[in-house]
Parts: sequence; C-alpha cells; structure tokens
Amino acid sequence: MGGRKGYSLKKVVGDVRKIKKEKKELLEWIDEKNPGEVIKSTGKIIAKSDLALDSLATSLKFVDEIEAEEKKLQKESIKTRRKDLSKKWANFRKREGKKFDSTINRKIVDSINRALEGEK
Repeated sequence: MGGRKGYSLKKVVGDVRKIKKEKKELLEWIDEKNPGEVIKSTGKIIAKSDLALDSLATSLKFVDEIEAEEKKLQKESIKTRRKDLSKKWANFRKREGKKFDSTINRKIVDSINRALEGEK
C-alpha cells in the first residue's frame, strides 16, 4: 500500500522564518479539517515564498512548452511518461538557467504526470 510522499515545508518554500504565522494557521486548519482555510493558508505561504513562486512560474512555462506533446504523452505508460517528463524538465531547467532541489523537481514532474493521466 503506497501513499503520497510528504515533504518538509522548508524544502518547498525555503526560509520558514518568513512564514511563521501562516505555518501556524495552516497547521491549525489542518487539525480542524477545514479544507477552505487550508487552501487560503497555503496560498498565503506560496505568496511569501520566492522559491515556491519561482518553481511554480517555471513549471507553468514548462507545461506551456510540452502542451503540443500532450496527446502523445497521455498514451505512454505512467512509468515511461514520468521518465520522459523528467528528461524534458531537466533540459528545460537547463535552458532557463533554473536550479531546484530534487524535492521540487520530483513534485513538479509527479504533478504533471498525474494531471496528464487524469486528462485521458
């Protein structure tokens, strides 16, 4: 039985000292099982994180770039598509001069892979 992989907030947003209040709010809303407020708190955290905003903006540019290949990618197996997306993402980052740690790279590739799987 597999589950979703978890990542530390620091790995995703960088310096957590900038978001102490938002992190506290997020944890409270998670404990209270309030998805609407969890989303709001998450948005506040992303808005204050240069790392999260940069990775989000770069990944959106990447999605635009691979849009022409969407149908082809959807026909591939999940494993093959993940491998192809990883290579394409690495080449894209190199061209753009962007470096993210393995956690962010994995999250971006996995998210795009899941999105393509769901669009069949």
